[in-house]
Amino acid sequence: MDELFKGVADPVRREILSLLRLQPLNVNQINEHFKEISRQAVSKHLQFLEESGWIKIYQAGRERYGYLNKAAFYALKEWLDAYLQWGERSLENDHGVFVEEAAYKQGSPLTQPVMLQAMLSKDKDFDGLFYNAVRTTGIFCKPSCFANPRPDNVTFYITREEALKNGYRACKRCKP
Repeated sequence: MDELFKGVADPVRREILSLLRLQPLNVNQINEHFKEISRQAVSKHLQFLEESGWIKIYQAGRERYGYLNKAAFYALKEWLDAYLQWGERSLENDHGVFVEEAAYKQGSPLTQPVMLQAMLSKDKDFDGLFYNAVRTTGIFCKPSCFANPRPDNVTFYITREEALKNGYRACKRCKP
C-alpha cells in the first residue's frame, strides 16, 4: 500500500494517470503532454508508476505503451472502503473521525475509544449518552459541543450528575 501512495504523491504522476484513464498511450504521446519537463523526467515518472504498480508498460516493437493497472485502483478502493463503509454522512460537522458501527451498538456499554471518537467527530447521536469534562477548564460538555479540548485533558462521565459531583460546571455553549 505504501508504494501505491508514493506513486500518486507527485502531481505529474497523477496527471499521467489521468491521461491513461482515457486510453493507453505510447511514451511519445505522454511526453508531448508535458512540455515544461524533460523527456527523461517523464520517463522516470513512468518508471516510478510502473514500479509502484499503478501502470503497466507494454512493449510493441520499438514502441512502449503505458496503460492503467486496474488491480492497483481496486487495492486502493478496498483500503478506502474500510473507512467509508459506514455509508453517507453529513460532511457539515465532519471532523474526520469515524465511529465504527461494530464498535458501538445502541445500548452497549460505552468504551473510552468510542467516546473519544464521538467527541472528536462532534457526533450528535451520542448527546445524552455521556459527557466530556475538561480538567483544565473545569467545564463539562455534550459530545457535539464545538469546544475543542485536548483529548488528554478530557475525562468522560456517563451522567450529568456525575460530572457535577466531581466539581465540573456545565458548558455555556452547549448547555448539557
